[in-house]
Amino acid sequence: MLIVLFVFSLFHSKALSIPARDIAIKESSLGGCYHKPLFLGFSTFLQLSMVLSVLFTAACYANPKMEAALGEGAWGACPQLNIEGLKVSSFPLLLRVKHLELDVSCLLSSGKQGSATFEPAQWQAPVKQLFTQLLSIPVAFNGSRIEVEQLTIKHSKQILVEGKLKLSQQDQQWQLSLSETQGSQIELSVAAQAQTMQLSGQLAPLLLNTLAQHFDQVWLADERLAKLQFSIAANFANDLLVNANLKLPSLAATLDAQLSGWENWQLAASHSGFSIDEIALPAADWQFEQHKWQLNVSEWQLIGEGRWQLQPELVINGRLNSEDLIALQQHFYSLPKLANLLSAAAELQFTWKNKQLNGELKAQNINALWGELRFDGGELTSEFKFQPQLGWQHSGVFTLAQWDIGIPLSQLALNWQQTEFAPLAQWQSIMMRNIGFKVLGGEARVAQLALALPNVANLELEKVQLAELVKLYPELGLTMQGSVSGNLPVHFAEQGIAIAEGRLAVEEPRGHIALTHQSLVAIKAQHPSLDFALSLLEDFDYETLAAEVDFAEDGQLDMQVKLIGRNQQVSPRLVTLNYRHQENIYQLLRSLRIGEQLSGQLQQWIDDTSSSP
Repeated sequence: MLIVLFVFSLFHSKALSIPARDIAIKESSLGGCYHKPLFLGFSTFLQLSMVLSVLFTAACYANPKMEAALGEGAWGACPQLNIEGLKVSSFPLLLRVKHLELDVSCLLSSGKQGSATFEPAQWQAPVKQLFTQLLSIPVAFNGSRIEVEQLTIKHSKQILVEGKLKLSQQDQQWQLSLSETQGSQIELSVAAQAQTMQLSGQLAPLLLNTLAQHFDQVWLADERLAKLQFSIAANFANDLLVNANLKLPSLAATLDAQLSGWENWQLAASHSGFSIDEIALPAADWQFEQHKWQLNVSEWQLIGEGRWQLQPELVINGRLNSEDLIALQQHFYSLPKLANLLSAAAELQFTWKNKQLNGELKAQNINALWGELRFDGGELTSEFKFQPQLGWQHSGVFTLAQWDIGIPLSQLALNWQQTEFAPLAQWQSIMMRNIGFKVLGGEARVAQLALALPNVANLELEKVQLAELVKLYPELGLTMQGSVSGNLPVHFAEQGIAIAEGRLAVEEPRGHIALTHQSLVAIKAQHPSLDFALSLLEDFDYETLAAEVDFAEDGQLDMQVKLIGRNQQVSPRLVTLNYRHQENIYQLLRSLRIGEQLSGQLQQWIDDTSSSP
């Protein structure tokens, strides 16, 4: 769309009048040539063609007197002309000019030529005037041509365009060809009677930079517009109708657009997929009106709307909505290896200004996997910033109602911040802080966790209720009272998660264990030496419960538990029980027989203990 705006801005200028006294060639010099005032409008570029048509009018008869008068001359009209080396041939008229210099300072003297808005209606009168003037060119000049070997267009002392120009007219059909020294090529065809125009060519970076400067559109100087190829067909006979096709070789992208209506205009555009700043953008459909835009990206299930302006600088703002965020996430953000987004909906508000993108993303109903563990109902709010030379930076808040990892976690919340500008794919630059969640009636906290690997974070547990833990496995016939606190140093590496030298302990001075599993009677009968120990656990008041925890990357848990307490029904003295539990937690979580496996572990402990001295 922006490129289409540029093409039309190229042709925008106020209607200009060249007084007859500035362009009239006296009879005494040229032998009675036809002359009349000539009004130039619609664009500086078309004004150039019309100024050259003055030479047709002046050269109605080819003779040595005319060549002598025009061969070395300066005209004081607007734009100012300097001509060197004019050669004239008889009808059909052929004018060859060695050097034609035009100073367009008068056209640009009012300052920048950009418009505060995109208003086709302001071109309607100049366009109609242009075709009226073209139709007034005498039919006697049918088949005439002008060839300029060296064309120079200047603004004061600055050279804007240099190149070769050819202009011809046949049956009120005008053809203009400009080959610029720096590589720009422009072909213009105008049918005066039908009121149609076709424009095509390629614009080199130097010309784009010049247009950016004089039309106050800095975005035209973007190097990604280099070698812009365009083809435009316009019909002005009734209402305005313009069809355009643009190609951007540097982006391997194409754009098709249609502009309709002088008043209440509408611009519909669609572009192919392309990559920009390491971001792959799919094909999209756009709709533009005065200061408003709409967007539909089918591949992303994305719709959007907002506002735009060109002056005093390019500003685009609006809102994007997607009911399925997966495709959008895959294009813009690479998640950590273990993470996989299942579904999410999102709304994004943004502003593009001063070549910077700022905005806020709100996502809800986030369902995802972390490895084989699923979490649901997440919500995310993120503020972000993008600078072309630096990359992305963002921060935000993430909350999760519940995440079941075999042990249910709830009310998960964390803050994160990208510590430096970086591409979105470099998620390792993110630092998570104030991570907290509820677990088994207690709380867990991590002060901060960097996603860069390897790293270590300290997981603090506070008042985890043992009663809530044993409720997960009712088949054990086990009840416990008391709350456990402690900290677990968690090591994160490419191989996985590990815990080394973690410590847990009961904070309260007393707790209670009651083991009533139905297999206890049979176990006592099979192992009489365990009768005393098992009887203690049937109604055991403990004063100390502590554990040392190690956890390997492959999921292997090694936990050594120490119990000190008594069972008044069995013996009043304090008894110390040591229990070592080894388990592959990942395998345990995958199993649907968690309770049976824990029972088997308890049986194994009883068997191992019965064989000890």
